[in-house]
Amino acid sequence: MKNKCLMTALVLCSLLAAACASVSAVDEKPAPAGSAPVVYPDYAGEKTPLAVLPMGLSQQAAKRYPHLMESSVGMGVHNMLTDALYRTKRFRFVEQDENVVKEVFRKQWLAASGAVDQSSAVELGKVLGAKKVIYGEVYDYSEGKSETITGVRKSVTPRVRVGIQVRLVDVETLEYVPASGTAYGADWGEAAQKAVETAVEKLICQLPN
Repeated sequence: MKNKCLMTALVLCSLLAAACASVSAVDEKPAPAGSAPVVYPDYAGEKTPLAVLPMGLSQQAAKRYPHLMESSVGMGVHNMLTDALYRTKRFRFVEQDENVVKEVFRKQWLAASGAVDQSSAVELGKVLGAKKVIYGEVYDYSEGKSETITGVRKSVTPRVRVGIQVRLVDVETLEYVPASGTAYGADWGEAAQKAVETAVEKLICQLPN
């Protein structure tokens, strides 16, 4: 009887260990990059006053793909970046001066001059009353197609690549934290969203808890 109980206990322990290993393997499996907006844990620290400047567009991307210079495209990626930063729960956004935003947007996106330089970003951050300012550019963009063969059928789908570089700068110490994200998608919106999410997630990982 004693041996039977011992054998039962060993079997139960083995099953429990296998189940735990199975759960662990599932939990550790990474989610596909950009499959959904990143959910950040609650942040108990003090929220930093932040100004988010409109992104720049690299001259190379603008020259090769002039349709990117539409204002809706630039403001779209700016809104994506602001939304992703807001969900980190680490920042308090200063009220944006509409004239400042429009001027930066006109110079950096519509003129395709790339990212605003750090000194200008710092000055703008001070004008807006921010402790930190974030700026960057869409430095990489390409359009192509991907082919999928199923049996004897071949399907062709659009494939867009977007690369985004951001930089978080302290307006007093001038210390900065860079981060970038590159992603693929079926169109501009999908690829840009994934690239922004990746860049912001990398940025937050470098900040103190």
